[in-house]
Formats: sequence, structure tokens, C-alpha cells
Amino acid sequence: MIYYELKVESDEGEIVIDKEKMITSAEVMFDTINNDTKTKSNAILARMTICGNITNGKDTSVNEQAIKLSEWARDLKNDTTYRNVTLTVKTDEYTILRIYEIPDMFVCDYKESFKSSDVNDAYTFELKLTQSENKLKEIKTYQ
Repeated sequence: MIYYELKVESDEGEIVIDKEKMITSAEVMFDTINNDTKTKSNAILARMTICGNITNGKDTSVNEQAIKLSEWARDLKNDTTYRNVTLTVKTDEYTILRIYEIPDMFVCDYKESFKSSDVNDAYTFELKLTQSENKLKEIKTYQ
């Protein structure tokens, strides 16, 4: 089993998603904008996609964090749109596989899906983030 922790920081506070099984998948991608490029380009974006469950049994704090993600997705103020994001991926509860610290990320897309309650993972979210341009050198990656 993989464990994930997501922390989104701004001057207005934090969004922390660290409940077991709330995040179901995470993807970090360094995307060359023009795939037809013939030489290494500076036109590279850091992107992150986080998918997860909105509910975790009777724990209402999970839903509260999803609401905060939704609010961030709709935030248009320059001073709070860009936030520092830390994603921690663990192979078990204590063993860290990777930590990504990516400053100045913003929400490209946020989606919530609600299916019939008899379906596993009936209430889910998908968060797509992109880093502000020209910030690649500020990304930190740890094992």
C-alpha cells in the first residue's frame, strides 16, 4: 500500500491531507510544453495531479479539506492563488519514497464526482496543479 500526504501552504493557512486512503493516486510531471522541440528548452512546466476520496468514514475533517481545495480552485486573488505544495509518498506508514516541494503552484482543474453510495470510492476529487513559470529551479526533491 502507498501512503500520501499533501500540504498546501499560503499566508492564509494550510490545507493538509494526510488521512489514510484519502489520496488514492499522485502524479508529478515535468512537461515540455512544445513536444516538437529539437533541443532542450526552458519551456517546461511542473505539473501535479492528485486523486482521492472526499469521505473517510465518519471523519468529517476529510470533507473539510476537500472543501478547502475547492475554495482554492476558485480563488482569484494574486496573493493566495499561488501556493507552496509538498507531496510526500511513502511505501508504508514510515518509509518515505519521495518528497516533492514545489513552490508557486496554482489550480488548473478541480473536479468532484459523486456516484451511487453503493459503489466503492463513491465520492472522489481530482486536483490538477501547475507551477508558475520560471520557478523550476526552486523545486526540491528528497528521498
